[in-house]
Amino acid sequence: MEKYHKTDVAPIERENERDETYQGDNPQIDSTRTNDNYHIIKRDMSYTEFINDRIKSLDLKTKPRKDAVIMNSFVISSDGKFFEGLSTSEQKEFFTDSVKFFADKYGEENIISAIVHMDKTTPHLHLNIIPVVDGRLCSKALYDKKKLSILQTEFHEAVGIKYGLERGIIGSTAHHLATAELKAKKIIEAAEKRAAEIDEQTRIQKQEYDKTAITLDGMKGEKAKLQTEIDDLAGLKSDMKSAADEPIPMFGKNEVIKSLRAENVKLKYELDIKNKDNGSLFKLLQENKEREEKYGTAYRAVKDILAVYLAEFLSLLQKSRDKKSLKPTSFKSSRSDKGVM
Repeated sequence: MEKYHKTDVAPIERENERDETYQGDNPQIDSTRTNDNYHIIKRDMSYTEFINDRIKSLDLKTKPRKDAVIMNSFVISSDGKFFEGLSTSEQKEFFTDSVKFFADKYGEENIISAIVHMDKTTPHLHLNIIPVVDGRLCSKALYDKKKLSILQTEFHEAVGIKYGLERGIIGSTAHHLATAELKAKKIIEAAEKRAAEIDEQTRIQKQEYDKTAITLDGMKGEKAKLQTEIDDLAGLKSDMKSAADEPIPMFGKNEVIKSLRAENVKLKYELDIKNKDNGSLFKLLQENKEREEKYGTAYRAVKDILAVYLAEFLSLLQKSRDKKSLKPTSFKSSRSDKGVM
């Protein structure tokens, strides 16, 4: 049994008369089942209005004190096993009999509301009563410790025995302890759930960090690889220029032969690069080929020459490979063309 003052009534009413939109701090409430709650007694006015009207009808000589207890609340229930053995109609009959017991003892006109909650773990009845005795408000006179013990015995004899319930241990606080333990359990479960969520968020963030670190390391390695490729291409350009400046070995126009030698060195470098089995290097070489526009004309000219002078090109290619051991000697002919022996 709980005692409430004037300022406590409205919050209790909101909790008792809740619908599925109720936002309370009780983790035991399952809002998906709130529509299953039902009344045994329901007034057509608010709790406060009903209480004020009832107190006004008492015609008291003095107004109740501001700290007066104007509402006492009882919770009628049992364990889950008890309700599992009852049908829906039998459960309702049990709660109806409970309300009748209190109405007979304290007067139905003093019952503010009687509502059954089905949206928690176990069905239970909230019974709210105005503590009227001998035409006056006096919660203490009705519900002191001794009278509450007698009330429990009387309720067992009038209702409990009919439904096979045993009398609770006199002076036991088991119900209050069970409720407190359940609330504590819910709080712990909520805390553990939040801790698990934080752990998961931390794990995801660490994965993202590790991915970033791997990406940065990969970028560093790629940068070093590209630098090597750039150095190779710089060497290629240098060798191409050196080859183009060597004495004309044989036949043809000067520019054509220079281009042929430059292309020979270029092909040698391309072959070396391909042997490295490096896809990104080959791609860079292809891009570099497009950028080296000044060698484009020579490249097309060499293709035309190869179509006509394939045998001569193969011979020239062999000589170019052996250029370090062969030192060609230039001379002047009687003709305007130049050549080597």
